[in-house]
Amino acid sequence: MEEKQILYVDFATLRQSYIEVKKFIEKASYEKVDNSNILIEQDLGFCGDDTYFLIEEFVEKYNLDFSKFNFLEHFLSEGELANGFQVVLNMVFLPLYFLFWLVKEFTFDLINLNKYLIKIVKLFSTNQRETFDMSFGDLLTSYLNKKYTLRDSTVFVLK
Repeated sequence: MEEKQILYVDFATLRQSYIEVKKFIEKASYEKVDNSNILIEQDLGFCGDDTYFLIEEFVEKYNLDFSKFNFLEHFLSEGELANGFQVVLNMVFLPLYFLFWLVKEFTFDLINLNKYLIKIVKLFSTNQRETFDMSFGDLLTSYLNKKYTLRDSTVFVLK
């Protein structure tokens, strides 16, 4: 069993960090982030190059050390997402994307069906390897530790 890293942090810093990372993710995704278990790919709909640019912007903005971060361990690359079958499948689902977008806009974001559409599309996707999606909590932990750190490998101790 892997030994967990202990991260000492005071409550004010933890709270301010939570707010800062939450604002960053909400601005980038145009989605409400209401807990630390929100997943970047599954819940927010980031994939491929969009995920890469999100992580890159996060690392650069907050000057974090992500030298041990392996993008392909957590996310699919753009090439894996854009195979021929997937392109045709996306064209078939395009009317649903538009319909779900209309529902979201006309209900002022009260009803957001996009995450269900992503799950439906993934059901029909082929040859996609297993990845370990990152969560808001993982980004928050990395922000506080100033380097790539997963939340599951860290214990927070309030000072």
